[in-house]
Amino acid sequence: MNGNVIVGQSGGPTSVINSSLVGVFQGAKRAGCGKIYGMRNGLEGLLQERYVELNDCIKNDLDIEILKRTPSSFLGTCRYKLPHYEKDSAVYEKLFAILKKLDIKHFFYIGGNDSMDTVLKLSEYGKKIGSPVRIVGIPKTIDNDLCETDHTPGFGLSLIHISEPTRRS
Repeated sequence: MNGNVIVGQSGGPTSVINSSLVGVFQGAKRAGCGKIYGMRNGLEGLLQERYVELNDCIKNDLDIEILKRTPSSFLGTCRYKLPHYEKDSAVYEKLFAILKKLDIKHFFYIGGNDSMDTVLKLSEYGKKIGSPVRIVGIPKTIDNDLCETDHTPGFGLSLIHISEPTRRS
């Protein structure tokens, strides 16, 4: 894997959304990628060119361990519904121009159903224009309702919590 990486978080924060972010970060570092960017507030933030260099935020093993166990969404999320490119290609042109400017070769998006729909639309548009950017969706929904996905991160944890007996004092 070469080139720069960008990752975003989208939808409702689950107990695993930051762990998935750590997985992308560590995987990109091990693969020898260049810069690793994080989108502030998902695709909506990227459209406003709000992003951070994750190497500046995650500096050591302690930062990684804390981030993996921190609830909520480190980068912030959004619920931006991407229109289809046949209806509004301007937003796609803008997104891919930003990715080109940052020399992004690998795009990761952590989220649920709508986020995976965004990944599909971006992938289709990228293929249409011959973009070299690899677009990957990382499921995080606790609903476990993503098509063609056996189970999603967060689903098992939610089962543990609902199956524990309620303690009364």
